Amino acid sequence: MKKNAGFTLVELLITIVIIGVLLTVGIPALKTFMQGNQLVASTNELIAAFNVARSEAIKRNGSVTVCESTNGTTCSVGTGDWQDGWIVFVDSGVNQTSSGAICADGNVGSSCLLRSHSAFTDNQLTVSGVDSANTSTVINSVTFNARGLPKSSAGGAQSSHFSVCSLDDTGSTKDSRAVVLGLTGRVRVSDNAAVITCP
Repeated sequence: MKKNAGFTLVELLITIVIIGVLLTVGIPALKTFMQGNQLVASTNELIAAFNVARSEAIKRNGSVTVCESTNGTTCSVGTGDWQDGWIVFVDSGVNQTSSGAICADGNVGSSCLLRSHSAFTDNQLTVSGVDSANTSTVINSVTFNARGLPKSSAGGAQSSHFSVCSLDDTGSTKDSRAVVLGLTGRVRVSDNAAVITCP
């Protein structure tokens, strides 16, 4: 008589228990890994926006503004919550107002949109900007002049830091980084808690 080969019920139950334990341990670790990657990616996207704005301002010999935007074409009334998105645009009137038109080769001297970043899909990620000299002053836009120097909406020299914060399910800060914009227009990343303001 031929004996059928296969798994016993006990072997199947042990395998299912092992898979359950691995999933219980692995899923939270995977979520933490994904949130860490999102934090780094968001920081890099904000740095890229400032670098594009600065280089375009120098190249075009004019003003280029980066501002928070909920619709991807015009600046939002400032709340300092950059996780809702931002835009980079040529600010020919130096009034921090975007026409919403996308830049083409022919419109060198007019206001036009260079780059748009939509809102983050992760609701446990916040991005906020404050003035470096006065952390109670919310930053909702930065304009780079033809020399690549950041200016405030009033036209004065501007240095600021932007806190990128990853929150847990209870709303507590899990991890954070800062994007620091200096008076010279240099952008850098910092892990210094003194320049990070998380909710």
